[in-house]
Amino acid sequence: MTTPISDLPTSIAKAFALLRAVSVSEPPSNFSVLLERTGLPKASLHRLLQELITAGLIRTAPDRSYRPALGLLELAYRAWESIDLKAVASRHVDTLWRSTDETVHLAVRDGHEIIYVDKRESQKTLRLFSSVGRRGPLHCTGVGKAILAHLPQPERDAIIDAIPLTGHTPHTITSRHLLRAAFDEIRGQGLAFDREEHEVGIICVAAPIVDRNNYPFASLSVTAPAMRMDGARLAVLAPEVKRAAAQISADAIASNCTL
Repeated sequence: MTTPISDLPTSIAKAFALLRAVSVSEPPSNFSVLLERTGLPKASLHRLLQELITAGLIRTAPDRSYRPALGLLELAYRAWESIDLKAVASRHVDTLWRSTDETVHLAVRDGHEIIYVDKRESQKTLRLFSSVGRRGPLHCTGVGKAILAHLPQPERDAIIDAIPLTGHTPHTITSRHLLRAAFDEIRGQGLAFDREEHEVGIICVAAPIVDRNNYPFASLSVTAPAMRMDGARLAVLAPEVKRAAAQISADAIASNCTL
C-alpha cells in the first residue's frame, strides 16, 4: 500500500511525492482533488505547490489544474542522456525501426512496473498508450512480459504474487496460474507477445535485453495494429526483434553498460 504523503517524514519527501502525484494524475488534478488525495493540510499543500511552481517543475493550467512543467522535461532529458543504455541501444533501435516501419519501444523495469525510455514512432497512423517516461504494467505489455518472464524464478514468482493482475482488455491474463504457464512459453521462445492484452487492437512482440549474468534489465519491442499484425507478419518481425535485442545485449555487456 502506498504511504500517504501526509505521513512522509520530511518536506523534501512530501514535495517529491506531490510532484509525482501531479505528474501521473489523469485527468490533471486541481487543488481540491490533490487535497483529498494527498492528505496534506491545506496550508502545507499550498506551500509545496508554490515551491514546485517556482522551481519550474509544475504549472497551473487555465482550468486551474496542476500539470508537469518544462523543468521536468529538462531533468528527464539530462537523466536519459546519462544512461549508458541509450548510447548502446540507439543504433539498433533505429535499424529495427527502419526495417519494420513500425513503432519500436525500449523499456526498463522499475520495481513492479516498466518505464518506456525510448520510442520510434511508426510513420503510419497509430495512437498508442506509450510515450517516453510513461509507466506500464509488467503482466500485460510485451516489454513487461519479456522482462518478467526471464527473471530468476524466486524473484519472478514474488512479483507475480505481489502485483495486481488488472484486466486492461478482455484479452488480459488475470490468472496467476495461466500467467506462469505463459511465462514458461516465453522463456522457451525468447519472445513475449502482447496480443491485445494491454490495448484493444494493438499487438506487439518483445524480447529481453540481458546483462553478462543473463539478467533481464531491459526489453525491446515492435508494436502495430492488429490489422497489420497477423501470424505471417509476426513470423517475420519476431526474429528481427530477437536479433536486435541480442545485439543490444552483446554491446551492453562489451561496454559494461549500466542504467
